[in-house]
Amino acid sequence: MERIIESHMRACRLCPRECGVNRLAVPGKCGGDPMATVNLHGLHRGEEPVISGSRGSGTVFFSYCAMRCVYCQNHLISQGGSGTPRSIPELCDILLDLQEKGAHNVNLVTASHYTPHAAKALRMARKRGLRIPVVWNSSAYEKPETLRLLEGLVDVYLPDLRYCHGETAARYSGVPDYPERAGNAIREMFRQAGHLRVEEGLAVSGVMVRLLLLPGLVSEVRGSLTWIRDALGRETWISLMGQYYPAHRAGEFPEINRAVSAEEYEECLECLDALGFESGFTQEVGSSPACTPDFAR
Repeated sequence: MERIIESHMRACRLCPRECGVNRLAVPGKCGGDPMATVNLHGLHRGEEPVISGSRGSGTVFFSYCAMRCVYCQNHLISQGGSGTPRSIPELCDILLDLQEKGAHNVNLVTASHYTPHAAKALRMARKRGLRIPVVWNSSAYEKPETLRLLEGLVDVYLPDLRYCHGETAARYSGVPDYPERAGNAIREMFRQAGHLRVEEGLAVSGVMVRLLLLPGLVSEVRGSLTWIRDALGRETWISLMGQYYPAHRAGEFPEINRAVSAEEYEECLECLDALGFESGFTQEVGSSPACTPDFAR
């Protein structure tokens, strides 16, 4: 294992949990092991049109996550840890294989707790001919200093901004410091990449922020949009997602054990307009988990 990766693993403080665990011996609070664990990889056509394009985004789904969302639709991966440990050369091969298959970009999904591994694999892949843009697809529960390991390696940042209130973040994801941490992380992403730049219908650089509307929590979206306007500007691309459905442990929380209503989503659309956002995507409310999400401009 590369020395820089090993140094991070010996007392891991990569994410805001800063557990300090020796991941060479035991998993961190995120569940992460010494090697990057990958659940699956392939061409994915369910992202926003500027990410998926006509041929698909080359997604790599990493196992485990620093958040513990009670409604996580991918909990078997993010919390169960289903997947296969991959070496740095194997990660590099995966990225180059996705390019060879025609992917418009390589899309690293929930790789925050493996940031040093991702950075090393990206450097290796670039030396071996990786030419397509790199997308960092994350919860935004990250540290700016960890994100700086990716500077010059990631072209497009695709963070969630899930909550603007710590109490809500604590109840549903176990991270009461999420609003502050995510805000700092997104500022760092924006410092590195700026506003989203699209060429021939595809994102080539910049930041697009995703907002997942949860049942009864229009106020979280409204607060997040207000923060984005004030911190990054109205030019920021927004992806307003209405695909929530009760999953994992959502049944233990009656207030979110239902789909989002059309009226709630419409409130968020009105907020988008009122705050002056013009670029981005909206989504069919209650998109079936069995179907490809349908995004509209």
